[in-house]
Amino acid sequence: MPNQTFHLPVVQTNYARILVEVFADYGLDKHKLLHDSGLPADLFQTDSDFIPSKSIKRLIHLTSTQFGVTKFTDLLGFVFRRRIIPNVLHQFTQFPTINDAMQHINDIFSLDSPGSLVTFETVHDHSWFCRFSEERDTQVSDWSETFAVIYIIELIRILTNSSWTPTKIRLQSHCGDVVKSALPNSCQIFVGQEKTGVLLPKSVLNTPIQITESQLSEEPRKIQWHTSFTDSVFELLRPYVRERNLSIDDAAHILNYSVRTFQRKLQNESTSFRHVKESLMFSVSCELMEEGHSLTYISNQLGYTSISHFSRAFKRVSGLSPKVYKQSIALNASGG
Repeated sequence: MPNQTFHLPVVQTNYARILVEVFADYGLDKHKLLHDSGLPADLFQTDSDFIPSKSIKRLIHLTSTQFGVTKFTDLLGFVFRRRIIPNVLHQFTQFPTINDAMQHINDIFSLDSPGSLVTFETVHDHSWFCRFSEERDTQVSDWSETFAVIYIIELIRILTNSSWTPTKIRLQSHCGDVVKSALPNSCQIFVGQEKTGVLLPKSVLNTPIQITESQLSEEPRKIQWHTSFTDSVFELLRPYVRERNLSIDDAAHILNYSVRTFQRKLQNESTSFRHVKESLMFSVSCELMEEGHSLTYISNQLGYTSISHFSRAFKRVSGLSPKVYKQSIALNASGG
């Protein structure tokens, strides 16, 4: 099993917004997509940079069943070409050939989607653009694997300025029917492999990278990610705190852990879910206060049954009642 540099695989929040927007443009209900896939209800308002990749996998599976394989894979290809891949192309412009870029492919995607576990491997003189997932042989993982394969194909097509199609694909899945239906019959598929992989022949690897200015998006800002598990959990759960009283079961489900494993990983860093939740409550409460919201509104947003419960929880963390804290914010803002 590959060594994970990051504790939690994540996807840029902006990519999730793009996918939801496009699927909504094609007739699906935006709010239902957010709810059923486990994406934050305030996805289009949150300033969080990343969300758990598990929610994107659920989104892909849900939408694929509604569009059908052919329409959905065509739609994915379109979204990758026009909206998502242009955000990562800046990192390829420094390399003269595809082969040169492949030597740094893990670094490229560690910046774009931390924890994505992307590698370039040569086995028996065959070179593979690979991706690893711990989850396999479920409908969700099959579509997630299809998502990865289509992304790789579209990326290579853009980098080579061609309509290239792979001749060999390796799949972790033992079935692979979804991927097979999305590729020409001439493409040879090997199932039950350690990693998903797309074979890149030498003719592709030796091709100069051909990126034009018009293909590049505005250069994205560099986003720092957290290597501490606790810090990662805090950032990933922050968009989910509004409009719900987040339980440990909710948190574990969002992050794709069992409750027991989630608790153990927090304990390994000498903390607990209660501590993380209280920190989240305090952080989001302060944000809402600074936005000028009433304490009643904030209490409701955070899922408390009464404002008195919220006040006690807030004071336990800050040492001040939320009323006093809010007054101090107003005083500082007025320069008093």
